[in-house]
Amino acid sequence: MSAIIFIKLVESATKLKRGVIMRVSAPIEKWIAKLYKDHDQFVDNLLEDYNLNHSEANLLIYLYKDGDGISQNKLKENLGVDKATISRAIYSLIDKNYLKKRKSPADGRVNLIYLTEKAEAVKEEINDIYQQWFQIFINKIGEKEAKRVLDNLEKMYEIVQNKE
Repeated sequence: MSAIIFIKLVESATKLKRGVIMRVSAPIEKWIAKLYKDHDQFVDNLLEDYNLNHSEANLLIYLYKDGDGISQNKLKENLGVDKATISRAIYSLIDKNYLKKRKSPADGRVNLIYLTEKAEAVKEEINDIYQQWFQIFINKIGEKEAKRVLDNLEKMYEIVQNKE
């Protein structure tokens, strides 16, 4: 999302029903960007033992959740990344023996992506690494408040996407 969209979102979100505008001490994109960067660094540090980075782990988590045997193109669409990005991640994970690629029996032009035994063996550990990040917040602000924050972020995203 661009900074302009965030600024418009903040402007509209800070207007109260009485027409009063609340002050925003820092642009929302600053805090989201900082959280994003810190999250990636936190996760990357914990993934070092598995020779993975956060981008590769995100791909594995998607396959754990939604099942493997999906085409490379469908993965690209579902993860919202470009062709080069998904190709790099897939080939890196194949080199590290976390993924394997097979031609589709229905269409030999299509590559299907599958998890390997090595990927399945570290599934719980990878999920736990991501949970550790969220547990930091839950320990400080409580589960109820953490859920509220996530719900509000989701609402903000939907507003920006014009889904609401």
